[in-house]
Amino acid sequence: MNKTQHILKLFGLALLCSVAPLFPTSGRADEAKAATAAAPLKAIYTAAETKEFKALAKATIEALAAGKPTEMVAKLTDLETAWDDQEKVLRPKDEAIWTLLDKTLDKAISALRSSHTNIPKGKAALEDLLKKLEQATKP
Repeated sequence: MNKTQHILKLFGLALLCSVAPLFPTSGRADEAKAATAAAPLKAIYTAAETKEFKALAKATIEALAAGKPTEMVAKLTDLETAWDDQEKVLRPKDEAIWTLLDKTLDKAISALRSSHTNIPKGKAALEDLLKKLEQATKP
């Protein structure tokens, strides 16, 4: 790239940065995403389908509270395995709900089973998973 092309490229970036605030795009998308995340989930799963996940999430939280990291990791692994084993049954019922639950579980896993363990974040993700599982469970 010659000097003129480099200057034009920098000028283009500067121009883009100066006009970008005039055309907000992420604000509305973020608001819609937050509203969707806060909305109650449609109840699509039976109590039998979610019972094991709820029990394992609660057991993981209890192990966290008791300060038993080995037990916590074991329960979290059991939860992940149970979830993965039921994917073929649960996912086809509603792709969006399954994905939301899966991502919530992934947040807990990444917070609690990583080299940078974040117990408050992991606990919050598990509590959020329990709440969402409850909403997604038929009465």
